[in-house]
Amino acid sequence: MKKILLFFAIASIAKFSYCQVGIGTTTPAPSSMLEVSSTSDGGTTYKGFMPPRVPNIPARNSITPNVSEAGLLVYVMNNGNGESCLQIWDGGVWNNIYCSTIPSPEIWINEFHYKNIGSDVGEFIEIAGPAGYDLSICTIELYNGTTGTVYESFALTGIIPNQSNGIGTLSFPVSSIQNGPEDGIAIVKAGLVIQFLSYEGILTPNTGAANGITSTDIGVEESKNTTPAGYSLQLTGTGNEYGDFIWNAPAAESPGTLNVGQIIN
Repeated sequence: MKKILLFFAIASIAKFSYCQVGIGTTTPAPSSMLEVSSTSDGGTTYKGFMPPRVPNIPARNSITPNVSEAGLLVYVMNNGNGESCLQIWDGGVWNNIYCSTIPSPEIWINEFHYKNIGSDVGEFIEIAGPAGYDLSICTIELYNGTTGTVYESFALTGIIPNQSNGIGTLSFPVSSIQNGPEDGIAIVKAGLVIQFLSYEGILTPNTGAANGITSTDIGVEESKNTTPAGYSLQLTGTGNEYGDFIWNAPAAESPGTLNVGQIIN
């Protein structure tokens, strides 16, 4: 009797292992091994398919498929060139299926000060974004351009206030911002970089959340010879997101408030 039961159990497992699989459907298409339905309740609720996501190119490179695994798919969140890309392994290299420009960050570095005549004083980083945004879910990572490593990181705190048309700022004193060249500042949310800026050159770190991501140089800098204490680098222009504004040469600082010449519409 036990042998008979064992036979039927094995037969059932074998049948299950080689049958079609449906997720959200009990009737997968006859020609498919796997069908994922966009709805499981008759059309009241719809959902999509999320491919495996990796944060950057080094993380993707940690996947080591062989030639027989052609067709492997991943979604690279940041390819180091300001894009997110769906990629496929062709058996030898990764190829882009489709890339899209990473949208303007929901919060952004709006102003900062790192260097002045004499001993550096009053260094800070200001974050701007939508009013009500809880910054406690984010951290700042500071990168050294020579070594490509994180030299300091700290958690952000506070709720962004409404200073103008639903946008506001919060400022954070940082006494150890390095003077360049090629140093960087990254905003990190849940392990993913949402903005990575640098000053006095660009860098591609080899550690930290920004590992493998090429920074965006803001194009202006402070000087030990000419920048007075109490000045900063800051965004000006008209708009309501990072891409609407431009970086300017050092001017009188305004940590914790919108910058002079920054109009929120």
